[in-house]
Amino acid sequence: MRLPSPVASAAAALSLPHLLAVVSSAFSLGVADPRPGSGGRRAFLSPSYVLRGGSSSSPTASGAGVSALQMSTTAASGGVVSAENLALLSDRGRAAVEALMSTEGQAHVTGGWPEPGTEDDGKRTLAEQLADLDGSYPGGLSAYLSKARRLLAEAASGDSPFEDYIASVPSGEVLSYEDDGAASADGALLSFGEAEAAGLGGIGEVAFVLVAGGLGERLGFSGIKLGLSTNVLTDRCYLEVYCNYIKAMQRRSAVATGRDDAATIPLVIMTSGDTDARTKELLADNGNFGMGDGQIRIVCQDKVPALGDASAGLSMASKWEVETKPHGHGDVHHLLCREGIVDEWERQGIKHVVFLQDTNALVINGVLPTLGVSILRGFHMNSICIPRLAGEAAGAIAR
Repeated sequence: MRLPSPVASAAAALSLPHLLAVVSSAFSLGVADPRPGSGGRRAFLSPSYVLRGGSSSSPTASGAGVSALQMSTTAASGGVVSAENLALLSDRGRAAVEALMSTEGQAHVTGGWPEPGTEDDGKRTLAEQLADLDGSYPGGLSAYLSKARRLLAEAASGDSPFEDYIASVPSGEVLSYEDDGAASADGALLSFGEAEAAGLGGIGEVAFVLVAGGLGERLGFSGIKLGLSTNVLTDRCYLEVYCNYIKAMQRRSAVATGRDDAATIPLVIMTSGDTDARTKELLADNGNFGMGDGQIRIVCQDKVPALGDASAGLSMASKWEVETKPHGHGDVHHLLCREGIVDEWERQGIKHVVFLQDTNALVINGVLPTLGVSILRGFHMNSICIPRLAGEAAGAIAR
């Protein structure tokens, strides 16, 4: 849905039956930057391909930023771990190490292990970490590295999965400010009033998902971004604003339906290793901002290995530790399914899912009309966007 407004907004409303049908291959690769003065900063290759818009499956283009580094490849030999060293490991650790030994470009991870009796704790630590990384990614570590090699090769060669497509500006839904009903007499144009009314009718069958894995360092804030103040008058943080909005929608739904026993609206927050503990602390210190017991559920996204070269060799933080980084926001779909949350929502009668970013307090003003458009038009997925200026450093939704 396109809003005729200068305010930048971003959110997505997704119908629950199509949550698993969304093509969401948000995949990010972290590559260590060895250049002098880089301070170990990361370079990222992050293509994200998502079907957006109405119920049709028209192709969607999403911009992908590439930072290519010319680096030496990892040696393909010399990474064999002796049987004596393998015997030191747990079954899962041994399986993970043996799998990595047969993986191209990872000899530097498993090579050069000293004889048993020397640094055995380090060997076990690395093996357990490899097993954890293997279990946390769909398809395992081999699938992650295989995809990494393919994406890096495509980036280096300039290949694009959208080469055969021609991008164009989608028409979308542009809402009218006319509320007298004439705006949609022919069904071609909806007013904000009509869309909001439809959204209010369906808000009681909605679940909210908040992706909040980032810190506020880029904004000069030492805490989590959910703890940032939204304004200088009330000093309310983002998480409080979101919780207050959900509670308000619960009350409006109860009034609209005439039911005092209207179901609570669930909120799932996806955190990362950097934000998980502090998000829970923020909620505990503020009594969950008035949300009911069990109404908020937190899922923590796993970290994935960082890559040290253009051949997808794992980057090592030390001899016995693989360097890791938070994965992209695309993890949220996998986590919702893995934790059984989607099945739980289906049993509860949830029909729509609204996804919010961690620091966009203005977007809640567009939730109801966005949901209403999805209901009235029968959309499987709907995103809020504004017209993008040519050359603007912002993502774009294209047809």
